[in-house]
Amino acid sequence: MSGSTSGQAEIDELATALDALLTELVEYRLSRPGRGDCLRLVAIPSTEEERRAAQFSHIVEDPFEGSMLYALRGVGEALFERGGTRLMRDVLLEIAARDQENESRRLAPADRQWDGIGSENDRWYA
Repeated sequence: MSGSTSGQAEIDELATALDALLTELVEYRLSRPGRGDCLRLVAIPSTEEERRAAQFSHIVEDPFEGSMLYALRGVGEALFERGGTRLMRDVLLEIAARDQENESRRLAPADRQWDGIGSENDRWYA
């Protein structure tokens, strides 16, 4: 198996994982009962440390959704390692379009979770 074939197989596996994560996340968000609590305003994390703390707080508050979002971040990081933000964008757009009715519901969480992934010259901004 050539390196490019192996690399494409890894990208395909990541795309499959992204599809599964986004499908489950959308289904969960659409099926859970409406929250009765007031709208909570929280500051957007500005550092990697704040982002990680917010991520783990989300896991404590809602273990299923928080874990799904954490995994979503990992898929984005793995895609970046294999092809930068261009590959991330291409895979995300293809996967989101698989469910046109929920396309924006699939794009938004990935975009938010992937914020900051990258390097000095190639970074994902939400």
